[in-house]
Amino acid sequence: MKILTISNYYPSHPGGIEFVALNLVKQWRARHQVRWMACDVKKYPHRSEPDDVPLPALNFAEERLGFPYPIPTGRSFFRMMEQVKWCDVLHMHDSLYLANIFAFLASRWYRKPLLITQHIALIPYSHRYKNVLQKLAYHTLGRFVLKRAEKVVFISERIKNWFKGQMHFPHETTVIRNGVDTDLFHPSTAAEREKARAWLGLSSGEIVCLFVGRFTQKKGLHLVHEIARARPHYKWLLIGRDELDPRAWRLDNVMVIAPVSQVALRQYYIAADLFVLPSVGEGFPLAVQESLSCGLPTAVSREIADDIPNAPLIQMDVSSISGLLKTLDDLIACDQRLLELRNASAEYAKRWNWANVAHRYEALFSELVRQP
Repeated sequence: MKILTISNYYPSHPGGIEFVALNLVKQWRARHQVRWMACDVKKYPHRSEPDDVPLPALNFAEERLGFPYPIPTGRSFFRMMEQVKWCDVLHMHDSLYLANIFAFLASRWYRKPLLITQHIALIPYSHRYKNVLQKLAYHTLGRFVLKRAEKVVFISERIKNWFKGQMHFPHETTVIRNGVDTDLFHPSTAAEREKARAWLGLSSGEIVCLFVGRFTQKKGLHLVHEIARARPHYKWLLIGRDELDPRAWRLDNVMVIAPVSQVALRQYYIAADLFVLPSVGEGFPLAVQESLSCGLPTAVSREIADDIPNAPLIQMDVSSISGLLKTLDDLIACDQRLLELRNASAEYAKRWNWANVAHRYEALFSELVRQP
């Protein structure tokens, strides 16, 4: 089967969707012909594989306005037409990006079946105009694209329910949660954990909180700032980059780390005492799955925790700083509770496996290709 998949960026531009695309492509390439198109921007150049199809693009919307919306340039549109014509089935990550919209139009022109994976719904921004533009986009372009796809997959029930409340889908939709590379992200031994902490320069008695994600308000970084300032005895490792810069906080207990490889990332997961992600307006973040897979106790907003009510997650009320502080203080003060969460997290995460996720997508692709 000839599969063409398109994402907004390649993983050189760090983000959860990019790593989802990467893991799916790795699985599919073992059994099919797979080409991967994505925007290739100057600040985050992509090291292309033979079957990758990088699209030169401008990235001023992210650099100047704070939201990731690259604009393909040059021969990118002709390249997309050629690739859509080549494929048996087109797979798109999300519905609103410009390259995706053009690929969608090409799929209608060449009558190629289209499957869209919708990762996010409305994202709350601090600027009102961004929220207005986003809502308008989903009710116009988003509605137009999603309703005409042969199949729409959501990564969580919450996102599925939001979209089904906004529009009617002529075809049956489904939920496929993202997977985890369990060969890489798995619990550590006590000796391995101590070695990782020593490698990172962390003492055995330090309380280490970890944040992994884009440095944006959506991810709750402003709340991390408040916690770090109120609790100087908690050490914070912040991995990521984007519109906010935690180095400007000038807090001695905060260490800012540029995005690292997946192999290096596991060292941070196993070294930390607690993973904290007070984000809103997204699906079930890949970093949460990776954290649980490494057996790291994980504290998230109620919105994320409610998405998988039986997962061993610590729920945080992100509307109250005092509530956030009490939740973290009570948790860190109880060693037995942390140990129980380590064991429960690793056991629960065994259900996530990229091979199984990829096979579910392949079954949908085969079904679409067989249809007239």
